[in-house]
Amino acid sequence: MPDKTDTLFDQYLSLGTSKDRRCKRAPFPLKQFFQNACHIILEASLFAMSSVLMALGLPLCFFLILSGWDLLGLFTHLDNLSVRYLQADGVRRLAFSSDLKIIFFGSTALIAALRMPGFITRIASDFPERSKT
Repeated sequence: MPDKTDTLFDQYLSLGTSKDRRCKRAPFPLKQFFQNACHIILEASLFAMSSVLMALGLPLCFFLILSGWDLLGLFTHLDNLSVRYLQADGVRRLAFSSDLKIIFFGSTALIAALRMPGFITRIASDFPERSKT
């Protein structure tokens, strides 16, 4: 018989272990499981978004290096690129856009692959009781 303090949620998630005196095992740590899952999801989303932002910053860094760290040279290169893009026909624009997409996805994957060991180490250090096995 459930206690007066048990809610419907507790009754469904007890898995036969919460208040049942006949059960010998410990209850399933649902709260801890949920907290760990939220932590891992947040860390993974931060990892993914920071990798994407790094990949988006690569073209800016490339054009700054190309212009010799001069903003006037940077905007001159960008103006040249935009004028040539607008003057190109549709096939060349499509080819240029597909090349940019491939370069962006490739650089994002490369950055993520290079950062992955640090990410795994950080996640493993957050849960030391699980990483000893």
